[in-house]
Amino acid sequence: MDLSGYPQLTNPECPWSPLREWGGLPNVKWCEETLCSWVSEPANTWSNLAFLVTAAVLYFATRKETSRTERFWPVATFWVGVTSLVYHASVTFVLQVFDFFGMYFFFGLIILLNLIRLGVVAKAALFKLLWSTIIGLTVFTVVVAKLNLPVQGIVAVMLFGALGTEVAATLKHRTQVRWFLAALLFIAVAAAFSGSDVSRRWCDPTDHVFQGHAIWHVLDAIGIGLAYVHYRQFKAQFP
Repeated sequence: MDLSGYPQLTNPECPWSPLREWGGLPNVKWCEETLCSWVSEPANTWSNLAFLVTAAVLYFATRKETSRTERFWPVATFWVGVTSLVYHASVTFVLQVFDFFGMYFFFGLIILLNLIRLGVVAKAALFKLLWSTIIGLTVFTVVVAKLNLPVQGIVAVMLFGALGTEVAATLKHRTQVRWFLAALLFIAVAAAFSGSDVSRRWCDPTDHVFQGHAIWHVLDAIGIGLAYVHYRQFKAQFP
């Protein structure tokens, strides 16, 4: 990573420098300028509040549900948001791994729910497999990163896994997909903003309000809410 444009990453006077020195730096630098502050990337950090708002909405929507799966949606959304928030506040490798830990909640849940719909996984095994997946992938992320391989590829594989299993389950049972397509649209637009950020096609490092990766967070939070509405129609099939 070229650090010439981001001197605060290695400034020993900055509050996160000891953790950066101990655990290393993330394998990617988003466009936003790193500040010498407890909140190193304000736009990329505070935009994660969108996930916490979605988590709160889902909590109130599911708090009276008897289904454990339904009640887990706000938990998964909360972890996606809070782990990403602390990662972008710190810009450290240790908390980047924590960020991936949060993303595995959502993608692991989606894939396993689709496998239940396909009859590949027993619904009673959902949470045991989910926690095993989250922990196993988090450890795998550390290994991949230490080998200097792109850990973002793990998320890409999980995204395609979620899409593939959703398509297979939909074709098998002929269910309605309008909410899933809406969620996919938001995620696709979010990915375009994030891609323009990391590629520097749209990049103003000094703008701490509008950043492509920050927009990714907000649109993804909406996408998770829409995905919940889609999977709610199958709740009788889940634990």
